[in-house]
Amino acid sequence: MDRKSLKIEKKINADATKLFRAWLNPNDFSRWFLSGDGIGIESVTIDPKPGGKFLINMSLDGKILPHEGEYITIDEPNKLVFTWRSEATENRDTIVTITFEELENSNSFDKKNTNKKSQTLVTLYQEELLNDIQIKMHHHGWTSILDSLNDWMDS
Repeated sequence: MDRKSLKIEKKINADATKLFRAWLNPNDFSRWFLSGDGIGIESVTIDPKPGGKFLINMSLDGKILPHEGEYITIDEPNKLVFTWRSEATENRDTIVTITFEELENSNSFDKKNTNKKSQTLVTLYQEELLNDIQIKMHHHGWTSILDSLNDWMDS
């Protein structure tokens, strides 16, 4: 069977270390990891080390949607690789790789135009998806998540 993948890029006004750590701190994570309208975070458990597992219980219309995986690579602040499994992957492991590239000479200003902020290119790859429907669903979810991370960094 032909395995499919997706790629999403987002420039975010924050330094790479701060963005990287937001993925591994359960208190911060639950504030911004929002994959779409009406979807909330019920609970987050993270064991941030290679071989460590995570469980994200999302909620939608009173139903709990578990998303789980295992960390493969934690290379702060450059790269995070983990498995990702949920109902939307037919409970099969997929591989997610997120890279954080701090952009040279791309300082932006905060909302008040008073303080310069670093800018980082966040690139998310998801591999081992089974079909175009999974790609479409995950593209929407990850895009919403990166938009929420950007909004959280700006707040």
